[in-house]
This record gives sequence, C-alpha cells and structure tokens, in this order.
Amino acid sequence: MIFDESNHQQRHCACGCGNHCGACSLAAHILLNEINVDFDLERVDLKTHKTEKGADYYEINPKGYVPALEINPGLLLTENVAVLPFIAQHDPKQDLIPPSGLGRAKVLEWLGYLNSELHDEYAVFFDPAITEDEKVRGYATIDKMLKYIDDYLAESEYDYLVNDRFGPADAYLFVLTNWSNSIHHDLTPFTNIVALRNKVAERQSVQIAMRDEGLIP
Repeated sequence: MIFDESNHQQRHCACGCGNHCGACSLAAHILLNEINVDFDLERVDLKTHKTEKGADYYEINPKGYVPALEINPGLLLTENVAVLPFIAQHDPKQDLIPPSGLGRAKVLEWLGYLNSELHDEYAVFFDPAITEDEKVRGYATIDKMLKYIDDYLAESEYDYLVNDRFGPADAYLFVLTNWSNSIHHDLTPFTNIVALRNKVAERQSVQIAMRDEGLIP
C-alpha cells in the first residue's frame, strides 16, 4: 500500500489476504473502505509467500505475514495493532478512533488483546497437523475468551467495543470471529457478539471488502 502523508490521499495499496481470503488483513481492507480512499488490493498466498503478481512476499515484508501497508515507496507498516489505528486516524470525519486520551488507549487495549490472544487461538486451527485433542483444547480456549468479550458487551453502555462508533477493534473482532465458520465453531451462545457482528456486517465497507475477497456473492 502507498499512502501519501503529505496530502492524506491514498494512491496505491497492496494488502495481502493470506492463504485464504478473509485473513486478518480483511480488517485493514474494511477500514480502508471506511475512509473512502483509492487503493489496490494485492493478495498473498502464505503457503508459497507469492503475491498475486508473482512477487516474493518476503522481499516486501520479511516477516511474511499480512497485512502490510506501504505508506510511501519503501516505507512499510505491519501488524494490525499498528496498521488499523494508522488507517483509522486518517478518517476525514474523525469517527473511527478517538484522537487521544483514554478512548484511544481503550482501542489499543482491545487491539492488543485480539491480536495477541484471540487471534493466536484461532490460528491454531489453520495448522494442518492439528490433533483432535488440540482442537478440543482450542475450542475451549476460544470459548473462554469469547465469553469474556460477550460479558463485557452485555454490561457495556456502548453500541460497540469502545464507544458508540464503529472502529478498528470492532472490525478486527468481526474478522476473527468470522473464522468460526471455517473451523466449525459455534458462535450462537455468545449472543452479544453475534448482535455486534450482525451490526458490523451491515456496513457498506464490510460488504464491499467481503465481496472483493470472495466471502459473499
């Protein structure tokens, strides 16, 4: 992705979507749609680490993971905890993320939890060598984490995770819990998460991103 900081206009974006579309970079895709900028999406097969244009992804991002946001030629930003707030802060309406203070800290708190805890537990299921015992333990751990989030939402006065506005943490939670479909995990016990997911799924930015990545017709 190329982002011109001098004029805050998106010129070119290359965002991998992993070895399966709907990877965690979908959250960045959603937020780019939210801020209504022009960008190019380039998928990455994380099995071969080749981009859809045939480039070696390790030469672009030595970490080998998605998303990767090219801010200017040769200047790369990686990791969702950095990429998502960076995109959100360029929202012309300034609705996606609080500019400072406790509100912004809460966004980062949620992104840290989702990235380092929930993401990792879902990722276990994409290892082809996973055993049945590991699946049982993995489901239990995911359920425990989702119950924490569901209970939080039940007690919260807000419509979304941080406040009454959709933001980076909501996009990331939506993408991660969407993986439940791929791993045959039941989300229905978590009624507050399901309600939040339904609300997020109605956003035009989400529908466009999911359609672009082949997740919905």
